[in-house]
Amino acid sequence: MTTANRRRFALATALAVCLLVAFLAPGLAAPDKVKTEYYKGKVVSLADALEKFGSHLDPDAVPHWLALVADDGKTYPLIKDEGARMFFKDDRLLNRPMRLTGRILPGSQLLQVVEVHSYVKGELHELYYWCDVCSIKRFEKKKCDCCGGPMELREVPVKK
Repeated sequence: MTTANRRRFALATALAVCLLVAFLAPGLAAPDKVKTEYYKGKVVSLADALEKFGSHLDPDAVPHWLALVADDGKTYPLIKDEGARMFFKDDRLLNRPMRLTGRILPGSQLLQVVEVHSYVKGELHELYYWCDVCSIKRFEKKKCDCCGGPMELREVPVKK
């Protein structure tokens, strides 16, 4: 084997080892398990939730923060992502009994919502937006992605 071939072989071996470590390293450390649970309560503006604790927060300080005030009295600020976006875009969903499926981010009280259900007359309902023209279901209030028409809020009883 020539010197040039030995260098190529050594370089290829080193590259293969680096790639192997890069692909296997994430699997070597056990990730923290984040538990998904049900949280029952009402979604309200964070300023309103804090006011109940006697804190008169400047409304400009948290104009777009929402929180779940759970039935057990705990308050969980919502992370504004695709899971909770419907609350930020549709005021009709605030101050109503809800069951949020989500997880608390480690080291915080921030709630990341995965799924939303409402309670209507004590019964659990699936909550979504529907376009009758295109038969498209979405989980936030917006115009239809397909036809650009309005999407209507639907609450359908969950089948037992």
